[in-house]
Amino acid sequence: MVRATEESEHRLQRIADRRRIPPVPDLRFEYSYVRSVAPHVHIERAASPPPSTSDKGKEKAAEGLVLESRGLEIVRVDWGRILWITTRDQVVSPLLQGALWGVASHFMSPLGAVLGAHIRAWWARGAARGKDAAEIEGNGVQWLRNWMGSILSASVPTVSSSSRLH
Repeated sequence: MVRATEESEHRLQRIADRRRIPPVPDLRFEYSYVRSVAPHVHIERAASPPPSTSDKGKEKAAEGLVLESRGLEIVRVDWGRILWITTRDQVVSPLLQGALWGVASHFMSPLGAVLGAHIRAWWARGAARGKDAAEIEGNGVQWLRNWMGSILSASVPTVSSSSRLH
């Protein structure tokens, strides 16, 4: 019993290894927003002051080393471009998408109703099945029966009437 369980787990593990799917991409808003804003934020390193030789200069030089080790940076931001990118991503794009979906749903609802009515009529419209005309089934049922028959006939051998036991 334990052996059968181990074999099935091993088989399932092999199947899982074959069916590895790629990781889901990161589609969060922040990542794309930061990427679109990044070219408009400029970071510059500040030049450290030149060392001096006097006592006061030595103290300033020591302070300069401390400033230099901290990594003094100047950040310059193009606020106009960042404001436009933020407005575009947060206001304009959702507004246009919502308007497009609203207009599309206005025209697609009647089209979907008509298409659904045609499919339901086709599904229900029937044909006589077999010798008896009273036995009527819809086109959809016929299609499903034929489809399942084609699947099952390919995998299950049919038994002829002469080989059956009476």
